[in-house]
Amino acid sequence: MAMSRLSVTISAPIILIGALALGLNAYLSVGKLDRTLSELEQSRLHLILDDLRDSLETGLDLGLPLKGLGNAQAAIDREARQDGAIVGIRVLDAQGAPVFSTGDSAHGLALRAPLSSNLGVAMGAIELRYARQAQDLSIAAYASQLTRAAAWIAAAGALLALAAIRLWMRRITRTMDSIASTLDHRPPPPHPDTEAAALAGRARERADAALRELEQARRALGNPGDARGPAGERT
Repeated sequence: MAMSRLSVTISAPIILIGALALGLNAYLSVGKLDRTLSELEQSRLHLILDDLRDSLETGLDLGLPLKGLGNAQAAIDREARQDGAIVGIRVLDAQGAPVFSTGDSAHGLALRAPLSSNLGVAMGAIELRYARQAQDLSIAAYASQLTRAAAWIAAAGALLALAAIRLWMRRITRTMDSIASTLDHRPPPPHPDTEAAALAGRARERADAALRELEQARRALGNPGDARGPAGERT
């Protein structure tokens, strides 16, 4: 029972650290994927904005007013229909008032591109609003798969750690029992550690020899014999 508690005491921190490392890695992976998808989505939508701006600025360069751009409404309607992520598009004048619009322009994340004439005069802006629903669904699915994989890896790692530590504790116990049986002159345990027993045997022989020498020295000090020489004279 003591060995079982010791095994749990040793393995618990290892398993906990491994689980925390897996969880942190999964969290960072999901965050990195979210940032990457957001950057890709914004880059794609900026390309749409640039195309719309080029189309509208062509009319502005010809001297047409913003309200006189007949192709503006058709252009933003077409882009909104072709891309499911687009919630709404507005064409704003220089004062920020909407001139053309399609879809829902009150919700979603906003991207803007300025409109100007060939003389550099600010004529307004194009505002595009998009939703993250598809991206959020992709992130959620990826996070769910990653969580399941991390859980399986953590469980397998915990089982392997417990098995390895249990085998290690058995090896230590067998070595200690082999040493103790050799030192105490007891029968060896089942499957003894012969190398440890041999080392313990040599250590015991040296210890016994040292004890004998110590006993001899103590006896010599306790019985020094006659201090006089053989002729009865003091030496």
